[in-house]
Amino acid sequence: MFFKKPLGSAQLDSPGTIIGKGVYLEAARMTGHETIRIEGMYKGSIDVEGSLVLGEGGSITGNVNADYFLVAGEVIGNIKCTTQLHFASTAKIEGDVQTASLIMDEGSHVSGRYIVGAERLPKEALESQEYDERLHIQSADNY
Repeated sequence: MFFKKPLGSAQLDSPGTIIGKGVYLEAARMTGHETIRIEGMYKGSIDVEGSLVLGEGGSITGNVNADYFLVAGEVIGNIKCTTQLHFASTAKIEGDVQTASLIMDEGSHVSGRYIVGAERLPKEALESQEYDERLHIQSADNY
């Protein structure tokens, strides 16, 4: 559960979308079907059917749904992954975590609840994204 090898590291080297350092992006919702890498700051929800990489200097304020998520930066919001979630030693998370498989490097910090298990979470478990008053973000369906 906690010591599995990371999935798909080859696809993380060539992301389809990059939010670079020094970039601040605020959106209601970002979706995609390919690897997304965030090195800057992003505010809004993310729903990606693929991999998401958050660099060491990057931050996300909002809820995240992804197949695979590598976190080296800061996330304020809930995280749900269908296959694997990897917290690097520099990761700082404030929110609840739900994933099929979890890797936590020594030094990572998480403030929230964990639900870890199942070979692969059903997609239906990730589709509900309710209003979160703490983050002041709504899903795109509510706009």
